[in-house]
Amino acid sequence: MSATTRPVAPAGNGASAVDRLPATSWLDVGVLSALSALAVLGFEPAFGHYSFALAAFGGLVIGGGVAVLGRMLRLSVPITVALALAAYFLLGTPLAMPGQATVAVLPSLDSLSGLVLGAVFGWADAVTLQAPLEAPPYVAVVPYFASWLVALVTVSLAVRWLPAARTRGVARAAVLLTGPLLLFVAGILLGTRDPYFAGVRGVLFAAVALIWLGWRRGRAGAVEVSVDAGLRRRRLVGTGIVVIGSVVAGALAGSVLTPPAASRFVLRQEVTPPFDPLDYPSPLAGFRHYTKDLEKTKLFTADGLDSGQLVRLATMDSYDGVVWSVTAPDAGSTASGTFQLLGSTIPRPPLFTAGARSTASIVIADYSDVWLPTIGYVTDLGFDAYRGDDPAGTVRVNTVTGTTAVTSGVGDGLRYTLSATAQKIPNDKALARVAPAAMTLPPVTNIPDIVSAKAEEYAGSATSAIQKLRNIERSLKTFGYLSHGRASDPVPSRAGEGADRMTDLFAKQPMVGDQEQYAGAFALMARRLGYPTRIVMGFAPKVVAGQSTTVTGNDVTAWDEVAFEGVGWVPFFPTPTKTDAPKNQTTKPKLEPQPQVRQPPPADAKPQELLTPVKTKDNEHKDPKAGFGIPGWAWVVSGVIGIPALLYFVPLLVVGALKRRRRRLRRSQGPPDRQAAGAWDELTDGYVELGLAVPRNATRLQTAAALERQTSEQNLRTPEDGLTPLARRVDAAVFDGSTVSEGRVVAAWTGTDAALAEATSSAGWLRARLASFRYRRRRRDVAL
Repeated sequence: MSATTRPVAPAGNGASAVDRLPATSWLDVGVLSALSALAVLGFEPAFGHYSFALAAFGGLVIGGGVAVLGRMLRLSVPITVALALAAYFLLGTPLAMPGQATVAVLPSLDSLSGLVLGAVFGWADAVTLQAPLEAPPYVAVVPYFASWLVALVTVSLAVRWLPAARTRGVARAAVLLTGPLLLFVAGILLGTRDPYFAGVRGVLFAAVALIWLGWRRGRAGAVEVSVDAGLRRRRLVGTGIVVIGSVVAGALAGSVLTPPAASRFVLRQEVTPPFDPLDYPSPLAGFRHYTKDLEKTKLFTADGLDSGQLVRLATMDSYDGVVWSVTAPDAGSTASGTFQLLGSTIPRPPLFTAGARSTASIVIADYSDVWLPTIGYVTDLGFDAYRGDDPAGTVRVNTVTGTTAVTSGVGDGLRYTLSATAQKIPNDKALARVAPAAMTLPPVTNIPDIVSAKAEEYAGSATSAIQKLRNIERSLKTFGYLSHGRASDPVPSRAGEGADRMTDLFAKQPMVGDQEQYAGAFALMARRLGYPTRIVMGFAPKVVAGQSTTVTGNDVTAWDEVAFEGVGWVPFFPTPTKTDAPKNQTTKPKLEPQPQVRQPPPADAKPQELLTPVKTKDNEHKDPKAGFGIPGWAWVVSGVIGIPALLYFVPLLVVGALKRRRRRLRRSQGPPDRQAAGAWDELTDGYVELGLAVPRNATRLQTAAALERQTSEQNLRTPEDGLTPLARRVDAAVFDGSTVSEGRVVAAWTGTDAALAEATSSAGWLRARLASFRYRRRRRDVAL
């Protein structure tokens, strides 16, 4: 036999509906799976406590298992992908989102939507969420989806594309390393600055990959039929020594030469959280809106408050001469503008001494803003009722200030329960021995000279920081009078906390203002003396034990907090309670200017209206009574039954349509001889879809003999006279040169339909169903 002559391969001795993968393919799958598993371990710093392991390794098993199963069952790539998607949704609930499952393991609407949201948006949330990543629940889908996708693609290529290579096997194998390598990099980028055995994992990954590539290259270039056993043993021992030496040396060198954690690049340290407080007006600038427009308006009700307990709303530590505001997200980790996505556990503040713990339940009424009313430093937050979308995914928390924001808006009908820990406040005697905390806050600018002078005057000759601050607090309460500028107040008072208002507060007698002015003045004087100070705006409702507390706009207040080293943020309340200021010494009030957020007002600022409530698109809720509501159980049943049904019937209908189109084209296109040849193509494609092997580059008679042998071995029925007569009729129609009548074409197609019907009816239910999902379009690379 000449070198260029290739015999026809036997069609299927032992052929069946399931192919067996060669040992080399199993080894390729094992190596790629091991590399992917090494890469998946990189998610540990971000998720912590191996909570991601079930989802991540489950994704590897599902993606790789479906890829291998599709190859063994000879399923086409689209059908394999469809099965992989079905497995992704059906098994993703118990693996990645067990808390949202129905009856522990069955998918629910929440889990199915979470599997989609996590795959699309979980990546962005993962880099803004405080590590360890625990909530929202769909964040756990990130390692599950990543490992599932990498395993599905790499293993599919390993069992379908890689074995077909003869001269480029090493190059193809190198391409397959891209998937595990991307997974390795994803674990680094989504992690923290504390890596998980980075040196050891990196060396193992490189060693296994290089050995596998070397093995693939050796197989591609092998020409020996047999190898001396001693030589093979020496090669294995030498390879083992090289691998062990590389791992040990690499691990030791990695532990010594690893760069410091501060220089490690991770996305969570570089990506700015999506919530920017500067997109909203300063909370303190709207103080008079509460005291005047919402004085008697029911904002929300609270259960579980203790007597004297304050409700926290927003914290501000930046001043530009116009307004106190929450800073930008990039102002620093200790600033008021650094918000992160809500996690199931909220970390403790970095400067904090735990005090009393409490739990409260709050129901929002006519309050509308982005700032969520809370108490103390929140440790747990859960939403019990809401109108519209679940706000849990839009909650942002600042653990340094204890402030919580809902970017979709806080509105009527929102009910939530929170647990919080209060800051423990030592007495002044204990604080006299404590220095203010050494921290850098956003700068305050444009402080009027009179404020600086009053800071020195009011602080007096005290030697300790706490005493100086108490002196300033006492002086403001002694010399000042309280007025919100309402018609019912004894004396008028102008709104604002800009530099001109601060000058008026101290320059004109008597000193008149409310919490907006006094808290702002105290903060400026304390910052002028070098003490880290911030302003907190909230509510001070009157609490009656055992009764629900109704909070109105009249309960709004503001106070100051100063950080002390090792203690935390100590509150100060500089606003006086006296309201009987002498009327004949007050100046005529000016109209209240519109508070500014970013830019200072023009020199000749015109009177403007007071700040109006912030409105967002998401807080415009629909009437819950409008429209027809479908019960939750109906959604669950439809999801559990409907989704698998769609995943089954949609691919079935698509493949069925493709087969009908294939048959129509072969039956109608071309001259009669080609239509007759199309009948034979339809026959061979049908047998391949049933799991039989059709030899390449064989004549129709050879193909008929091979198919008859396989059907006999697999107990499949054929026409009584076999397939050979049909092959002869088609050959005659194609090659005898006579005019092919329509009757001969019909006879060829009738014979094809009868043969396929016999084979399908005898193949069994499972094999026939698999064949209905397979689609093959025969290439014209065989002899006509």
